[in-house]
Parts: sequence; structure tokens; C-alpha cells
Amino acid sequence: MAFNLDGRYPTIASPWDDYGVYGFHDASLIEVSDRQPIMDAMNAIIAVNWKATEPHWTAASSPFDGRFSLVLVYDHTGLIAFSVYRVMTVAQRMAIYRSGTEVLPAHQGRGLYGFFTSQILKHPGSTPHSEAILYGWRTRNPIVWAANARICEKVAPSLLDDAADPELQAAGVEMCARLYPGKSLEVPGMIMRGAYGHIEHIRQDYRGTASLVEQAMSRIIPNSADALFSIGYARA
Repeated sequence: MAFNLDGRYPTIASPWDDYGVYGFHDASLIEVSDRQPIMDAMNAIIAVNWKATEPHWTAASSPFDGRFSLVLVYDHTGLIAFSVYRVMTVAQRMAIYRSGTEVLPAHQGRGLYGFFTSQILKHPGSTPHSEAILYGWRTRNPIVWAANARICEKVAPSLLDDAADPELQAAGVEMCARLYPGKSLEVPGMIMRGAYGHIEHIRQDYRGTASLVEQAMSRIIPNSADALFSIGYARA
């Protein structure tokens, strides 16, 4: 029987009749007995979307740290999508970092990534029409990069034009140092070497903006273990 959270945690409004959505501003509120099954399900989704040589989320690198927030989506079979993010202050601004979002292939194309984004930007403190927040992510997936860059006024690195922003770049260096102590970030390319040594992105056929991003990534980070650490100004 699929592990589920029915009745034990409050749900948040779901646009889909066949999905149940759970949101945790503090992921440490999830009961200890529920954590391993949830983490196993998260790693199982990652193993479908990536070539994984070892689990991504572990007890030593846990998504249930109180610094993380978590959105989980279930259907009748179990967990089908999740998003992990972290809220902090960087460069004296509110900042949100997307630590990881995955959707099972059978459920892609239903707007889940955009739904996660909207929920993340509703986090307490990100008031609509306030000063733009810093919004960061790490990826080598062109579709993910394009989707996140689309909601930002400016992005570093700027893959599709030559408009560099030293202030935004400095904020990215600060955010990266907070999130990944001891891991260097190469500027101005904002490259994290060896970030994905344990998982390899499965290439797809890209169209439109994602195709242009894929060309830029192939040039900047040809090694499948490397990633781009990106940051932009986003409004809730």
C-alpha cells in the first residue's frame, strides 16, 4: 500500500481534484516516523528523472531540517511530486532558494512546477508588490532554468544576453556560501563544479527558450557533473 499522509497533516488548496497537497513552512514539523518513507519516495522520483548512483536526500543531508520548507503532492498511489526550498536573508533582502523540485514523468505537463513556484512565493514575508525578493536555484536542466528565469526581472548568470549585474552576482556568491559552505562558485559564470557527481541529468528534446538555454549550458558547463547557480530578482 502506498505511504500517504491522509488525515495526519492539514492540506492546502489544490487546483486538481486528484491531487492532495501538503505545505510545511517548517519541514521539521513532519513527524520523525514519517520522514524516512517520505525521503524514500522523494529519492525514488529523483531516480526516475536522473541517472542516480546514490540517494540524493539522506539522514545526513535531510530535507526535514528546520531551515527548509516543503511542498508535497500525492495522488492515490503515493507521492508524485515535491519541492524543497529555503527562506533566508541575503544582501539585506528576503531570499528564497529552491533546493529541489521533482515531478514524476507521468504527471509532468499539468502545471505542477508553476504551482510550486506560486506556493513558494506566497511564503510569509513575501508580500505582493513589496521589494523584489532574491530568488535562487541550482540546475543544469534547461527547462528548469528557463522557467525560473522567466519570473525574474534580472538573472545572474545571464545566459540569453550580455547584461551582467555585479550586485546580483555578489548576492549569488553570498547565497551560495551560506547554502554550501566550502563549495566554491566560479564567477562570472556562476559555475558549481562537481555539484551533481552522484546524479546525472537525463537530456530531453528542448524547444523555444529552453533550446537556447541548452546551447548556452552545453558551452559553459559541458561536464554533466557541473551546475549553474543562478539568482534573480522576483516579485511575489
